[in-house]
Amino acid sequence: MATEEHRIKVRRSVQANAIWALLTLVTVGCVAPKLPPADFSAPGWTVQEIPAIWRPSAKAQELTGELLWAHRVDDGSLFVQFSKGGLPIIVARQTSAGWTLSSSLRKGGYGGRGTPPATLPWFQLATLPPTHGSGPWQATTQPGGHWTLTHSRTGEQLEGVAP
Repeated sequence: MATEEHRIKVRRSVQANAIWALLTLVTVGCVAPKLPPADFSAPGWTVQEIPAIWRPSAKAQELTGELLWAHRVDDGSLFVQFSKGGLPIIVARQTSAGWTLSSSLRKGGYGGRGTPPATLPWFQLATLPPTHGSGPWQATTQPGGHWTLTHSRTGEQLEGVAP
């Protein structure tokens, strides 16, 4: 028969192992894959630079800037950079190896393997202009190439004019 002291030690050991496993899972799951540099001179890339407006939330001020969009149809690679005055504000990349997102507005970056979160507008731009949004995003296009992506819940919005 186990003593109370022994049961407490076993319980603590199980809890410590569970915490360790959870930390390992979170750390491994959140590590952004190291993606090789994008080479837009390689065959298959379509690259466009367009003026854009980004509003991070319904109550935020709009940021005007430039959107560098590059897509490779053969493997689905995507590169999106929103910059203002030559300073990259957002850089989003997606390849078959995973996805990454970095921002000069926040320290660090995000990334993972598989499909990027549907809450990020940058990964909704597989086509330019976007023909449809997924998840909470709604895409609208107007004559003249003007398009808008709007998040139905947060009011975040990304607008551009396709050349």
